[in-house]
Amino acid sequence: MGACSSTSQSGGAASASSPRPAATTTSSKSKGDSNMDTDMKSTDVESREQQINIHSKAKAKRAQNVFAEPLDMSEDFVIPNFPKSDGAVKFIDESLADNFIFASLTKEERRLLIDAMKADEVPAGTVIIQQGEVGDYFYVVEDGNISFNVDGNNVGACSRGASFGELALLYNCPRAATCIANSRCKIWKVDQRTFRYMLANNNASLQKGVLEVLRKVQFLSNLDEATLIRIADALTSVSYNEGDRIINKGDAGEVFYILKEGRVRVHDIGFGDSQYVDQVLGPGDFFGERALLTGDPRLANITAEVASVTLCLSREEFERILGPLQDLIDHALKKRVLMGVPIFANSQFQPYEMSRLTDLVAEVAFHKGEVLAEEGQPAKQNLYIIREGKVTVANENGMISTLTPGDYFGEKLIQTGD
Repeated sequence: MGACSSTSQSGGAASASSPRPAATTTSSKSKGDSNMDTDMKSTDVESREQQINIHSKAKAKRAQNVFAEPLDMSEDFVIPNFPKSDGAVKFIDESLADNFIFASLTKEERRLLIDAMKADEVPAGTVIIQQGEVGDYFYVVEDGNISFNVDGNNVGACSRGASFGELALLYNCPRAATCIANSRCKIWKVDQRTFRYMLANNNASLQKGVLEVLRKVQFLSNLDEATLIRIADALTSVSYNEGDRIINKGDAGEVFYILKEGRVRVHDIGFGDSQYVDQVLGPGDFFGERALLTGDPRLANITAEVASVTLCLSREEFERILGPLQDLIDHALKKRVLMGVPIFANSQFQPYEMSRLTDLVAEVAFHKGEVLAEEGQPAKQNLYIIREGKVTVANENGMISTLTPGDYFGEKLIQTGD
């Protein structure tokens, strides 16, 4: 059975087909156990979303650890400085570049963190991190190979340029994996207090204004303060430079985003022949919810037009915290889809008119083989947007096209009134 959201019919006949199976969520790179305290650097969007999910889980564990003692982050703390060559500084800086937790640091803050890192060499067989212990250092590997074991099982390895160990330091939780040197290794390390001092001060500045941003989100605006604080505590801040790709079309979606600062463009929308207008989003706007709600691949590319900051929620936290708001989220999603259709995007509708129009959208199901419209016969003046399944359209010239989720039809009838 197919389903269309109706608010189709161009000339010819249209019929419904069986729906596509939901996309299987797979990761693009193997990173070992998802709970590992070993976030290797990566440059692709899916790996970054995996990192965000790992951090979300660590945050949840921290919230459950009521006996965890916070570090003393006194203002008179003196950051250590270990002299190193320009080559070493450049190497460490490049190694940190792809770990999103450092993206929001200024150049000066990054340099202070790099200067605080101390060189160390360990022989083969050295246990650098022991699963279950309290974290004491964050590491960057310059030479050698290190394996990761969880409960005695090997779950991955890393080599030159990898960094690991930040989760236990950031969230004051036990080490999630044992890290063993497979060969003689040269590593750079920074102690927990320095690491937390640098990152905690930066995170505190990032968290400023989060509640104000959440109140701008359409489906969150009427929630009470306690609920907003609970949502804010679960969010992870991620910074992007101008031109950075935040979401890749076709990827499996694992993260929900709220734009805190900056401006992003939603482009290359849809997989079929239907044309959608690019959408520009600003602070308080959100994206990424469709893939989490439907299990389908990402439907568009999203790119930062200027330096931007997003507030991210993992799939698990999205379902746990925002699950009860699904009807409100679905309404907002329908509204954004309508605003991407050219006849509405180019209209002069006011926001309240678009909201009323969205209220008129109804979900209608059709059986496989059912004819929605037939050439030469009266047709309903409806716009149909395919939510699930496929619709085949046979045009008067004999051309046959297949429309899939995200495609729409019937817009010409609405425009002409014929």
